Formats: sequence, structure tokens, C-alpha cells
Amino acid sequence: MTAIKVMWAQWALLAVLVLGSSWLHAASDAVMVRDRINANPGAMSSGEFETVWQQLQGLSTTRIIELSSSQDNNYFEQGWFELAKTYRLAASGQRQQQLEAWRRDWFHHPAVAWLERIGVANVLSAEVPTSVRQMGVLLPLSGPFAEQGQAVLEGIRAAQNWDMRRGFAVPQLQVFDSQTVVEPTEFIRQAALRHELDLLVGPMQQSLSTRLDQPFAVPVLTLNRSGGRRFNGFQLDLASDQELRQLVELMRREGQRRVLVLAPTDEAWVEPLLLWLGQQMRTAGLRQVGPFRFGSRLPELRRQLGSWLAIKSSQNRADNLGQVLSGKPQFIPRRRQDIDAVLLIARPWQARLLKPVLNYHHANTLPTYGSSHLFEGTPDPVKDRDLEGIRFCDMPWRLLKRSGPVSSSVFFALGVDAGSIHRALPKLRAGVPGYFEGETGNLRLWNASRLERTLLCARFKQGVPEPYMWGDGRSAQ
Repeated sequence: MTAIKVMWAQWALLAVLVLGSSWLHAASDAVMVRDRINANPGAMSSGEFETVWQQLQGLSTTRIIELSSSQDNNYFEQGWFELAKTYRLAASGQRQQQLEAWRRDWFHHPAVAWLERIGVANVLSAEVPTSVRQMGVLLPLSGPFAEQGQAVLEGIRAAQNWDMRRGFAVPQLQVFDSQTVVEPTEFIRQAALRHELDLLVGPMQQSLSTRLDQPFAVPVLTLNRSGGRRFNGFQLDLASDQELRQLVELMRREGQRRVLVLAPTDEAWVEPLLLWLGQQMRTAGLRQVGPFRFGSRLPELRRQLGSWLAIKSSQNRADNLGQVLSGKPQFIPRRRQDIDAVLLIARPWQARLLKPVLNYHHANTLPTYGSSHLFEGTPDPVKDRDLEGIRFCDMPWRLLKRSGPVSSSVFFALGVDAGSIHRALPKLRAGVPGYFEGETGNLRLWNASRLERTLLCARFKQGVPEPYMWGDGRSAQ
């Protein structure tokens, strides 16, 4: 077997292990949803109803059937599990009628009031035809986000070319510039009617996608987080919360409990990441030390890290001891011992400065993790030699080199998945076990609308990211 084939086999095994962990999470989620149902079963608020429903949608179809068949369910649990099973197993085009039948059978159940309040139709995602002939594409093709929009469009067209080579029928594209759209809801309705669309992909700008708070007759796949709960489409986004959740899970599995978080100061893109990270770490039972914010000047960075790692305190103790002993004792500085690992949120040039300084301050034995921002997308063993040992998670498009057009753009990868996911949406929506092997990640429809991305993890070895599995070299760097 060649080195290339070995590498591909490692990535494939890693993907299986990562996806397997998702099923373990599903089992624990079943316990969580039982607790949520029984916390206030007869007098739930709207938010509590919504939380229970979203948690149920995160379970596999097999798990929902098992739960609904249990003899140990109380009245409230059984009603919710039956509702979830009815929703998941209803045939295409018959879901609303099946939900109406559930409502007649469980007319005393508190979930009935929730369905009546929001409308049965609003828990349904739009039907995706098995054959999409006309696809609308709503992207920013002019204005400040034109470069990203064009990259997504190129990715959609590349996906169509690849699908045609594999013998799949591809839809006719109807392309619209979202920069000209003022009211997205009305635009989508009119475009769907005028062009007889089977699916609309977009919008991508958050300023438009968050305003989609109504059900549509045509299925809509937004490329950003959508707005209100009445939206009945799907979401495929590149938000970093999914990456951070997997990174936190990696740290938890490797036994890290107290993590020093380092992040740049005065950079707006970092703020939402730190919020998500804090939430994920609390949920996983990890303690966040920091976050400590660093500047861009190397002398200041050395001073800051020395202070945070308590190297200066160690030096002061040695100096005081020397005064007592009237001599200069032999001394090796000792960093603080209440840290299990380090997490860097940094751009490539920042990480290349941080890691050597960490090593200098005797933190080279601490496992170091990083957000995907520290990888430029193309291996560079010369520039990245100082990133040795750092673990991170990233999308397959950036870690696996595919044949075909070469582009490291994450927006191109987003377009590739947006252009071909329609083939898998009917099965994903029906709860068929499995995932869509995408370029932004392996995609599952864990709840009623959002496509969640399972990423690959890597570790820098001699300046090049290589497949990394839980527990590989978990001690020294």
C-alpha cells in the first residue's frame, strides 16, 4: 500500500470513529430529553416545548422507536415519543394528516396546546422532491460579499459537473443576485412561482437569512443561520460552533479538564467564538482558564505568557531562596501546574509566534489544541514547522486533497455541498440512518432544519497536518 493510500485509510478510519461518537451522544441525549420532559411536564413554557422538540429531533429514528416502545414511559414521555415517531415515520405528503391523528389520540397531552399555538404546519420542514429539476440560487454576486458569493456559485457549478460525470441528473440553475433583494420572504415566493422552482439555495447573508420566519411552499436551503422558528426550510452554515463542539469533545476524551485559552485582543471575529467555547466547555465539564488575550508584539507576548504560566513567580521564589542561602542555587523555572492543556484561537501568523513562546516557557509538555483558523488550508512544512503537535479540527475540503478544481476557499466547499445535498435531503429528512459525505463535513440532519457538520481532526507533524485520532500521543508534544 502506498503512503497516499495509507493516509486516506487513516482519514477514513478517523471519520468512522468521529461519527461513531455522535451515536454515543444520541444515547445520552435520550436521557437529557427525558429529564427535560419531566422537569415541568404539565406547564411548559413555549421555550421549553421548543427545547424538547429540538432534542427529540436530534435522536436517530431507531432510538425514537426504541423509546416509544419502552414499557417504563410515563404518560408525558410516551406522548412526546409517539409524536416524534409519528413525525419521523410519516410518508411523504402525509405528515400533516398523521400529526392530526396524533393530536386526536393525545388530546389531553400538553404538547397538543403547543401544536395548536404554533400551527401543525410549522413543525414540518418543506418536502424536497426526489428529483430537483429547477434550482434557484440566491447569492451576493455584487457588493461587499461578491467574492464569497461567486466562490459559492463556482462550487455549485463544480458539484453539478462532478454529479454529471457520475451519471446523476442535475437541475437547471436560476441565479439571482441577493444584493438587489430588499424583502427576502416575498422575493422567494415570487421567484418560486415565476420559475417553478423545486428548491432554492440561499440567501447567504445573515441580514437576509435571519428574516426568514415564515413557512415556504418551496424548500429553501439557507447558507447561514435562519431566523424564527416558523421557517420550514434547511440550514447549511459554516458557523464555528460545530467545530468548537468537536474540539471540546476531543479535549474531554483525552482527559483534559483545565484548559488555558489564548485568544487575540481587539479582533471582533474572536468574540462569538469565545461565547460558544465557554458554553461548550461548561456543557462538557471542562474548566476554562482565561481566556487570556494576547497582543501582536513578540516582547509583550513573551512577557504575557510568562506571567500567565507563573514563570515569573517561579523565578522570584528562586531569587528569594538565593538571598536566604547567600548564594545562587541551581534553578529550572517551573510553570503553573493547574493547567492540563492549552487552546489557541489564532490566525496562522499568530500561532507561529505563540507555540515557540509556549515551548520556551516550559509548556511544551502541555497538549496544545487550536481552532482551524491557524491552518491556511494548504500544507506549508516550512512556515508551519513551529506548529508541531497542535491538534485541530477542520472540514474535509481543506484536509483532503480532491481531484478536480483546486481551491482552498471554504465558500467554494460550501457551494459544492449546497449544489449536491438535494440528492440526500429526502432521506435525511425522513430520518434514514447515515450521513452525506460532504466537503464542509459529513452532514446529518440532527434536528428539523440544521445540517450539522462532523469534521476531521488533524495534528501537525513536521509542519504538515496528519490524521489525528483520540488518544494519539496524548502526553508530550
